[in-house]
Amino acid sequence: MGMNIVVLHGNLTRDPEVRVLEFGERKTSVVNFTIATSRHFKKSNGEKGQETTFVDCEAWDRGAEVIGEFFTKGSGIVVHGALKNDNWEDKEGKKRSSMKVRVEKFDMVGKRTAEPKPEQEQPQEEDSDAVEAERVAEAEKVAF
Repeated sequence: MGMNIVVLHGNLTRDPEVRVLEFGERKTSVVNFTIATSRHFKKSNGEKGQETTFVDCEAWDRGAEVIGEFFTKGSGIVVHGALKNDNWEDKEGKKRSSMKVRVEKFDMVGKRTAEPKPEQEQPQEEDSDAVEAERVAEAEKVAF
C-alpha cells in the first residue's frame, strides 16, 4: 500500500487565473499555478547552498475561486495535496507527460488581506465590513 501525500511551502510565480469549465449542466472552477520552493543545504566545502524547484499545482471548485481572489504573484502559500500525472500526445503524435500537485487544501502564508483583486466586484459600502470579515474567515479555513 502506498501513500501519495505532498506538502509544499513556497511563493506563487505568477498571478493565478481561474477558468470555469462546464460538464453538461454542471460548472466548476479550476486554477493552475506554479509555486517556487527552495531547499537550503550546506555544501561539502562548508558554504551554504540553495536549490529552487518550480512545482505546478491545480486546485478545483471553491478552492480555485479563493486562490484566484486572494493570491497574486509572490504570495506565500502552503499546499497539501497529491501528485497527479497527466499524459497526452502532442501534435506530432509523441507521448508527453507532466507531473503536478492536485491541491486538496491550502493555507495563506505571510501578509493576509481581505481586499479582493481590483478586477473583482467591490461589496456595497454599507455591508463591506461584514463581507470583508466573511471572506477572510472563509479564506483562512478553506479545505475542499
